[in-house]
Amino acid sequence: MTGKLYLWIVFFVLLGLSSCKTARVIPASADNLKPMSTTKLIRNIENNAFDYKHLSVKKISCQFDNGKSKTSFRASIQAEKDKQIIVMLTKLNIPVGRLWLTPDSVKFINYLENNYLLDDYSQLSSMFGMDLSFQTVNAIISNDFFALRDEKRDKDNRDYESSTESGMYLLQSVKNLKSVPADQKRKSKKTGAGTGKLLAGGPVRQSLYVDRVSFKLRKIKMEDAANSRSVNVEFSDFTEVGKQLYPAGIFLHILSPENNMQLQINMSNFSMKEEKGVRFKVPEKFTQIGHE
Repeated sequence: MTGKLYLWIVFFVLLGLSSCKTARVIPASADNLKPMSTTKLIRNIENNAFDYKHLSVKKISCQFDNGKSKTSFRASIQAEKDKQIIVMLTKLNIPVGRLWLTPDSVKFINYLENNYLLDDYSQLSSMFGMDLSFQTVNAIISNDFFALRDEKRDKDNRDYESSTESGMYLLQSVKNLKSVPADQKRKSKKTGAGTGKLLAGGPVRQSLYVDRVSFKLRKIKMEDAANSRSVNVEFSDFTEVGKQLYPAGIFLHILSPENNMQLQINMSNFSMKEEKGVRFKVPEKFTQIGHE
């Protein structure tokens, strides 16, 4: 498996953590669910966003399928809000990759191919066709989807409309989000700021399915119709963690003309306690990739 594929898997896992929410989830039912105003629905979502100082998921089992090959592996995550996110990948208890994200840098060690990557998010964004930044990933971990909005443009919520579907609230973008010019993307990546869009390079329509009781996301759909690309995330098997519930089962599907990737994630052993720090040291004789 190549280093690029492992990086895809890492960001699949991080995207899956967008489901980290406190919630009492009930089965979807269309009975007597009345529509709610867009402003009120967004306020309820934001008020129930998951907040943390330290977060770790010690056991993550994954089944990955890209249409050409299938593989299974394990992962664990340590996150310190607004400071760092560390992802560790293993297979048969052997380390295969380690990712360290900070607000201005990306470090990835590939133990299988004896190389490493140092980046400011620009190379990763170009590699995956996604607008990636620490802000984006941190918002995913925090389950604060609306932290990615442009406050000046979106503060009146005119870009969204609310309705109901299948017993859940449905929040959709009214207008397709505009693409960002390439020179602006490069400039934003140098500062690690990013635009907050997961699908970069084309207009994206978002559909968010919200639990009727907890106001937590049950499903996310992001579609770039112009470029035939989409990201779908579904959450299931909610389990109690302290006084909160996390979806221990997550299914992700990324579809594009170049890729058809699916990932089933099953998580357990959550903690919000501060964990012992993880060393991030590049072994000697490892070569740097993507470096001129």
